[in-house]
Amino acid sequence: MRFDASLVCPNCSYEKSLIEIKSDCPLCHTPLALFQVKYKTVPKEFPLSNYNFSFFRYLPFLPLNKEEILDPSVGNTPLIFSNNLAKHLGLKNLYIKDETRNPTGSFKDRGAIIGISIAKTLGYKNVNVPSSGNFASAIARACAISNISCITIVPKDAPDEKIIQIMAFGSKVLKIDGIFDDCRKISIELSKRHNIPSASWELRPFILEGWKTTIIEVLDQMNFSVPDVIIIPAGGGGHILGTYKALKELYSIGKIDHLPKIIGVQASGCSPYVKAFNNGLEEVIPEKNPRTIAKSLRVSNPFEGKYVLKAVREIKGSFIDVNDDEIIDAIILLGKTEGIFAEPAGAAPIAALKKLIKEDKIENDEKIVVIITGSGLKDISNLKDIYPKVSSISKDFNLKNILS
Repeated sequence: MRFDASLVCPNCSYEKSLIEIKSDCPLCHTPLALFQVKYKTVPKEFPLSNYNFSFFRYLPFLPLNKEEILDPSVGNTPLIFSNNLAKHLGLKNLYIKDETRNPTGSFKDRGAIIGISIAKTLGYKNVNVPSSGNFASAIARACAISNISCITIVPKDAPDEKIIQIMAFGSKVLKIDGIFDDCRKISIELSKRHNIPSASWELRPFILEGWKTTIIEVLDQMNFSVPDVIIIPAGGGGHILGTYKALKELYSIGKIDHLPKIIGVQASGCSPYVKAFNNGLEEVIPEKNPRTIAKSLRVSNPFEGKYVLKAVREIKGSFIDVNDDEIIDAIILLGKTEGIFAEPAGAAPIAALKKLIKEDKIENDEKIVVIITGSGLKDISNLKDIYPKVSSISKDFNLKNILS
């Protein structure tokens, strides 16, 4: 692990070693999960040009040494300059970051590799993870690579596709009669009672370091030309927080000359960030009855809410919500224009983009980056009925009729 980095409390700036992952702040009692990694050495070169894998290129802003990263091939996903979708929406500079190309089909692989690499380096043999599916899949895969036993805790409506993938990596699965927030409570308790660290708690500061590589990679692919707007799904808000952290770090070394706006996207049936932001609140109010087909966005009480809100306000960003019908339309549109099949949460930014254009909140010449976070193959339960039914035909069917 890096000797020139530390864990810093976001409230009182108390610092401690990267290896101290079992205690909260002794001064202000801020939970460890909210600590962030601080790098004391300013990189002379960034990114490192003599590496092909993006994780190695970004080592100056990662908490591990090169040989400690379990799978540097995670990431390296395409940034697509949109032609078809952009034309459909009347935009000139639309870019799509396709995170569905990661090993388990979502951006969560980025954080999982860094988090589990830390656990491996510290000598842990077991890890637990609460998740609606994507994060658990990524953690389970990383644990399989590192020979660490994994326990995943999923809500009762986690998609079968995700559960099967989790089990394929050898993880034990506990399905809880509740929502994600209930899973997180059990995960923390499991960590406290049995010293099995939680990927969403003790390892969280390092997970964030992996997630921030999404935007670093985007900027790297754009030769560090800064977009005007970045649109990201916002469930718990960790991806936004990681994006903000990366942008601040790049700005601090002069790699970018200004910070773009971040727009966080939530589902209308679970939008605590949207409500808090629009009402000028400093902290989110838990959603009482979260409902949406976008299961990855169904986080009713994001524990890092205060910090996510602060970050988005600082860079003059915002939050927007989209309903399930708008999300379904976005899935269909993204697939038929750009050939990307996204899960509901992953397509939500496209729905948001359409809404922002309709409300005249996006200019047609702005440089826009949309992050598609997860593959539609991860959750088809709510998508089976959105496409036309396919009926069987006779094997002797006259092919002349196929175009009629």
